[in-house]
Amino acid sequence: MTYQEAYEQLTMLIDDIESDAIPLDELPGKIRQATELITFCQARLRDVETDYQEVIGRMAKR
Repeated sequence: MTYQEAYEQLTMLIDDIESDAIPLDELPGKIRQATELITFCQARLRDVETDYQEVIGRMAKR
């Protein structure tokens, strides 16, 4: 899954949760799914930040 796919799924889930479109009995599972997507997105962003810092560090050593 890409960051963009996860973000789009998360956005749809949040929209559904906020619009009361999800039955109460399904809500805990959807919240868990949203939490997993948030964790995935955060990890991906951390990876990109680490890569960015490495590139900037290499350039600064020149």
